[in-house]
Amino acid sequence: MKHILYCADGILKNKIYLPRPFSKTSSISDCYKEQFSLIIFDERFLRKRKLDVDRLGSKVCLLRTSLGNDAVMLAKKYNCFDCITDADSKEDIAFKLRRAETLLTLHERIYNLERELSYKNKKIKAVVLTDPLTDSYNWRYFLHRAHQELSRARRHMHTISFIVVDIDYFRQINEVYGVSIADNVIKELAQLLKRNLRKEDVLTRWREDQFFMILPYLSREHAVSMVKRLKERITNHRFGHKGLKLSIKVSLGVVSSPGENVANVKDVINALHTCLVAAKKKGGNSIVFYSQPQQKRLEKQKQKVGVEIFKDKIDKLNSLLTRDFVEMIYGFARAIEAKDSYTGKHVEYTSLIAEKIARELHLPEPEIQNIKHAAVLHDLGKVGIDERILSKRGPLTAKEREIINLHPWTAAEILREIHSLRGAIPAILYHHERFDGKGYPLGLKGEEIPLGARIVAIADVYQALVSDRPYRKAYNKQKALSIIRQETGQHFDPGVAQVFFKVIKKVM
Repeated sequence: MKHILYCADGILKNKIYLPRPFSKTSSISDCYKEQFSLIIFDERFLRKRKLDVDRLGSKVCLLRTSLGNDAVMLAKKYNCFDCITDADSKEDIAFKLRRAETLLTLHERIYNLERELSYKNKKIKAVVLTDPLTDSYNWRYFLHRAHQELSRARRHMHTISFIVVDIDYFRQINEVYGVSIADNVIKELAQLLKRNLRKEDVLTRWREDQFFMILPYLSREHAVSMVKRLKERITNHRFGHKGLKLSIKVSLGVVSSPGENVANVKDVINALHTCLVAAKKKGGNSIVFYSQPQQKRLEKQKQKVGVEIFKDKIDKLNSLLTRDFVEMIYGFARAIEAKDSYTGKHVEYTSLIAEKIARELHLPEPEIQNIKHAAVLHDLGKVGIDERILSKRGPLTAKEREIINLHPWTAAEILREIHSLRGAIPAILYHHERFDGKGYPLGLKGEEIPLGARIVAIADVYQALVSDRPYRKAYNKQKALSIIRQETGQHFDPGVAQVFFKVIKKVM
């Protein structure tokens, strides 16, 4: 029900009939109050006061007058929707109030629609101009704002600088740890950059691993100080995700105007790109200023080297790398064995079982090799764990369990920089995940878990069951297989388990 306010002078000698209760006032300010949506003005009341129509908003007004024929014209003069005269019957007044309330309902609907439209327009604008992952501005906004700031800098003759930040080897983080962890690194980096920028600075994201910054009123000298501070803080920061602590390296480029021959946005982008190319040629993890002399191009070799010589060198290198690679893998395994004799013996059998399962699934040879290496190195992260925890006979405390649960992260971080082992890292990192989603480190479920990890998991658990542990004796083969069957569909992938039961007969 709409709240009605009747505005009239003095003690309201003029009686008015209304079919519902209403409030009375002789103060013009009361008609602007929010609780009253339908206002009835006495004609003599309005003659003595000035009504601010704009402040009424979506309220609906009626005029109460003693005039007859000129009542409608008078109502329009005072911006009233309709008028109530002395000649109106009770039915006429009730009808006019219903019409006014219908109009008021329409006004409210229009107001709500306009408010909703305004809200959605703001959201659309935010989507169009904002990067959803980092909540920083996007590339479209950078192009628009950079043009504005360059024009303002020329007009008012002040300096402006631009910085680009590019994560070195970001694709490696994506491939090794997965999209969710890579996204977390990006979000955390954006937050770090925002904390170290001024209020007037603008942070924008371009591509998955690259940020452009607009720094108005910042000279080249101050930009140099800022970019060095940014690099130091990024280098010292540890990007965390569920116990994992990652460090990243970045390449940075800086260009300033005036003085470095950048007249427009295209010049700025080209200059920053040139800086990044130079930084990457240095191996990354460096700062390049556009004003620095460009590196000289390498001279072309005068003598042509035959294809056969190149091929021979490549074959020799491949042979050396393969030999060193195998030695390196088992060197890692021996390092673990020195701390945990169970693990050292365990990995050889685990690798054999995992390889047989992978071959039975007809996986490509490179993937089979990755699974073999993962099976050998899956407990590499235990190198950093106290021997007293590894060999403890009783149950682990919550703190000790937390330390043990970090070993997949530790192994992945150790191997991340070794290019030839990169393909094995997903299986190492996720071999303690469970098919029902109750594993660690991320609680992945079903086919979210890499296939290699699902294969290593069942081979690892089986070999653990048939081996002596500090806290129990080994199970026999029948008991171990029974436990594996019970856990299939919960701990283990049913498809992988089916192949495991087939190959285990041939292995053991």
